[in-house]
This record gives sequence, C-alpha cells and structure tokens, in this order.
Amino acid sequence: MFKKLIDYLVLPETISDFERGYLARVNQIGFYFFLIHPPIFMAVAALAGTGVFSALWMSLVVLVGPFVAMKRLENPRHVSMVHGVTAMLMGAILVHFGQGQVQIEMHFYFFVLLALLAVTANPMVVVAAAVTAAVHHTLFYFLLPQSVFNYDAQIWVVGIHALFVVVESVAACYVARSFFDNVIGLEKKVAARTADMRLLLDNVEQGFLTIDKEGVMADERSAIVEKWFGVVQGGDRWTDYIGRVSEETATWFELAWESLQDGFMPVEVSLDQLPKKLEHDERHYAFEYKPLFEGDGEEIDKLLIMIHDITADVEREQAEAMQREMMAVVDRILRDRGGFLEFFQEASDIIDRVVAERDDVVLTKRRVHTLKGNCALFGLKSISSLCHVLEQQMIEEDRNLTETERRMLRKDWSELSSRLAHIIGDRPPAFEVDEQEIDELFGALVKRTSRRELAEMMVRWKGEPMSKRLPRLAERAQKLAQRLGKGDIIVDVEPGDIRLPRELWAHFWSAFVHVIRNAVDHGIETPEDRLAAGKSEVGTLTLATYVEENDFVIEVADDGHGINWDAVADKARSQGLPAESRDDLIAALLSDGVSTAERVTDTSGRGVGMAAVAAACQEQGGFVAVESERGKGTSWQFRFPREMAELAADLSPWGVKRLSELKFTQPPTVQAV
Repeated sequence: MFKKLIDYLVLPETISDFERGYLARVNQIGFYFFLIHPPIFMAVAALAGTGVFSALWMSLVVLVGPFVAMKRLENPRHVSMVHGVTAMLMGAILVHFGQGQVQIEMHFYFFVLLALLAVTANPMVVVAAAVTAAVHHTLFYFLLPQSVFNYDAQIWVVGIHALFVVVESVAACYVARSFFDNVIGLEKKVAARTADMRLLLDNVEQGFLTIDKEGVMADERSAIVEKWFGVVQGGDRWTDYIGRVSEETATWFELAWESLQDGFMPVEVSLDQLPKKLEHDERHYAFEYKPLFEGDGEEIDKLLIMIHDITADVEREQAEAMQREMMAVVDRILRDRGGFLEFFQEASDIIDRVVAERDDVVLTKRRVHTLKGNCALFGLKSISSLCHVLEQQMIEEDRNLTETERRMLRKDWSELSSRLAHIIGDRPPAFEVDEQEIDELFGALVKRTSRRELAEMMVRWKGEPMSKRLPRLAERAQKLAQRLGKGDIIVDVEPGDIRLPRELWAHFWSAFVHVIRNAVDHGIETPEDRLAAGKSEVGTLTLATYVEENDFVIEVADDGHGINWDAVADKARSQGLPAESRDDLIAALLSDGVSTAERVTDTSGRGVGMAAVAAACQEQGGFVAVESERGKGTSWQFRFPREMAELAADLSPWGVKRLSELKFTQPPTVQAV
C-alpha cells in the first residue's frame, strides 16, 4: 500500500521533451509571479503598520531560492518543488505583515497557491508546499503565535486549519497526477506511437508521404522514399523533389495537381490525370493517390501519395509477353519457315540501314514504318511497339532518330535474334515444290525431254511461287481484319503460274505489306457499315499476280468504300502538293505524310506506308496504277515489264542478272486508271 502511494506521488524519472518545455514555461511564469510580491507585501505592511522595509528584505530573501533554482538546477521538476516551497514562504510573510482585522483572510493565499501548484503536474510539489505550510504553522504557533493568528487560537482551531490544508493537498495531488497522466503522459504515448509509426515507415517496403496544399512534403514519410529517389531537403515541394528524378513526371504532376485543387472537374477525374508510373535506375514504380479533406468539407487539405516498386511485376509481364511472342514465332516458323526467314533477313537489313546509315528523315520514317508493320504481322510485338514509339516521336518532334534511339532499336533486335538463333539455325530457306510440278518433271523425264529443258524446270523451282506468297499475305489480311473489327473477310487469291526470285523481290514484298494493311484498315468497312450501305456483311479482298499484255501485274483489290478524292485533294493542298488532276491526287496519295485516315493507329494513318511501297515499286522498274469508285472499292495495281515474269522462268545467274537490269525506258511514277 505504502509503495503504491509512493509510486503515485513520485513521477517516473524520464522527462519527455514536451514535459521539459512545459515546465520551463510554467516555472518562468511562477518566478515572474514571485517578483511582484515585494511591492505588494510592502503595501500590505504599510496599511497594517507592521514594517515596510522588513516586508521588503524578507520577501527578497525568499526570492533567492527560486532565482538560484532557475539558474542552477537542470531538472525542471526540482525547480517546481523550490517554487512550491517559495509559495508557502511568501504566504507566511503575507500573513505576518497582514496582521489586523483581515489577517485570517490572508490564509486564503495558502489554499489558492496549493491549488495552483497542481499545474506543475507533479504531486511532490504539492507535498513539498504542504509540508512547508505545516512546519511554518506549527513552529510559529508556539514561538510567535501573533504572526499566524490575530487572536488566541485554541489547538483544535489549528487542527481544523491543518485538516483543510491536508484535504486540499490531497485533492491538488490528485489533480497534479491526473494532469501528468492524461496530458504529459499522453504526449509520451503519442511519442511512443509516433516512434512505432516511424519504425513502421522506416521498414515498410512501400513509399508513403503526404503533401499539403502548397505541395510541400511532410516530415513523416517512409524511409524507402529517400532510398529510391534521394535525400529530401527541408521544405521540399514534391514536384521539386521528384523533378530531380524525372522532369516529365514533375511537370505532369504539377498540371494535374493544379486541376485537382481548382475543383473544376470531379475529384476522381482529376486524380486519374496524375502520373501513374515512373521508371528510374532500371526500376519501375507505380503511384496511387488519396485526397485528405478538411473536416467534412470538400476542399482538399492534403494528398497522400503511395508508391510501389512494381519492377518484379513488370519483369514478369515482360517475361510472359516474351514467352507469348516466342510461341507465336515458333508457330510461324513451323507453318512457313521460308517466309519467316525472308522476313527476318529483310528486317535485319532494315535495322542495319537505320542504325548504320544516316538517311534523311523521310527515308528513315519509311523504313521504321515498314519494320513496324512487318514485325506486327509476324507476331514480334516488342519490336513493333518500339517502332511505333520511335515513329511517333519522329513525327511529333519533326526529327530523325537520335543515336540513343538507334542503339535501343539495335539492342532490342540483337536480343531477339539471340533468342531466335537456336530456332532458326543457319540453314538457308528451302525452296518449295508442289506435287503438280513434280508430276510435270516426271512426265518430261518419261518423254525424254532434253537435259537443258529439264535443268530449266528444276532451276525454276528456286524461285518463290506466288501460290505460296499470296496465301501467306491473305492469312495476314484476315487476322488483321479480325483485330480491327472488320469481321471474317474473304480473301480471293489468284497467283497464276508465276515464280519470282526471292532476293530480287524481298524489298518490294517487305513494303507491299502496307498495301494489304491499308486495304483492310481504310478500304473495307465494318460489318455494320457494310449492311447500312446495302452491301454484303462480309468484305472481300483480292490478291492476284498475272501477265497482261506488256505488263506483269501485282494487284490488291477491295470492295470497300473507295477513295475519297476530295479528302485527298484537301490533304494534298494542305501539304503544298499539286491537286488539279487525278494523276496529281494519286501522286499525293503516294507521298510521305499524306493520309486520309481520320486518326492515327498502330496499323496505319501516318501517310508513310504507301510512299514506301511506291518507292520499292520504282526500284523494281515499275509504276503504280489505281482504280477506285466511291462506294464500290479500290484496286491497286503494281505494274512491271512483262519480261519480269517471263524471265522468272530462267533463274540461272544469267537470268537473275537480266531481271535485275530490266527497267522501263521511262517509267512513270503513277498512273491513273
């Protein structure tokens, strides 16, 4: 019981910063309070005729105690106890010099000061004051009773007086201890919980921080934030801090934050505009935001920013995408190894040119656009996506590729090539011979055909049959149509009995893919639009190679909505191109930067693809002819000298050489039909 009483009266040894600061203020106020006592006591002594100067020197002597305590004692609790004793001594002086009719009223000073001492939040201060009052009253009752009472008081009167002091002291001790536990102690609990929170924030693997209306970061935040993005300077704004890592993210945040504070748009919409991801030091981070409102109002007071390291998730997604890409490539190789190898070689050549050669921006755009389209058709989405980004940057900033971007393209393609090396191998593509051609050879042998004719038949097999090339293009067109919401289109293939040397036509076929993509994307309508126009729900595309009079023709025809020549004319004039005749309009269609597409997609709409295929056609000595009727469809014809098809039967080195040298005498760029 006694131990519990002692534990209640004596405070724990630890003094918090809050308690130390609080007691320093209270003790200072107490000292100033004591400083005004001497003149008051002198006035009381003057009125009572009990000695003005005696009141002065006595009160000054008592003031020595708190003065020395304030200067010399480091523990603020000890200073408070000195103040408690000083208060009772000041009361004794007041009662002594206030003798007369109101002396008894002077005793209220003791009771008032005992109660006020509870603000020190220390029961021992009250005990020290009470003991001082008890000792004073006991001694002076026997030694100088008129100093305490102005009448002959009985001992029981003194006992009742002492009892009130005890009762008030007990109450004051309770108030003081309650004040310590519920106010001073509460600060300790908050500090402990803050320390726990600090420990949590220092060890959590997620970033948490808050910013105020001015964007200034609060002191409390996860330690990992500084580990990720660097040391926070005092008073740093979030945009300044994150701007040292990414200026783009900082600018983006600043604009969206202003919109969020303006309150013009719904909070959810504005929050969605804030930056969501950041890449820094080869790691990926995701941001989440939660607004903190003032009270129950709608005005945002602070913004909680939560940061997550999603590098592992990104790497996993990239690995899964890579795996899906490899599976698509393997499927392509199993179904058409020759076609894939041809594409792969052509793509490698394009990248070599883009990286090594410093062509003008127009030619670079053509090559990147062609690479993007071909990679997309063969399932290499990683390279296709990169080309799309590079192309977007070149167009938006009206510039060529930077050295960094060229190295990036080379790096990604080299990594892809390394992964494909064990699948592709180093075997050259095998040429294809169908059953009919074998039967023809067998028949020639039975008929004892000359060796030269037999050799010519077999050499011809080295050429690529259009009966293989066109169905391959047809398959790509059908998949693209499904992806673009055009439905299951019909593709009619009319290859004829034509074979062409791979090495001479590889560049043309690489660019020719753009014609297929444009026909599906811009030519054929959606099933809904076709039905509304009174057409069959299913669109039709025709791919053909044939010889017509003096021309060898490669044709792509669709039954779509046809070319809007008025839109072409407007686009041509906006680009400063001639637009007076149909030939002018066709020439404009085949120029860089001219497209009638309403929007740019990763498939088409930049006006680059058709310019690339027109250039490839010219390199082969051909020209482009177009037939188009509004609402009926469009036919693109790529016409070459007839000998290009006829000499294809002779694929000996001599024949190939003649094919490479064969050109129109004066080939037109375009021709309107």
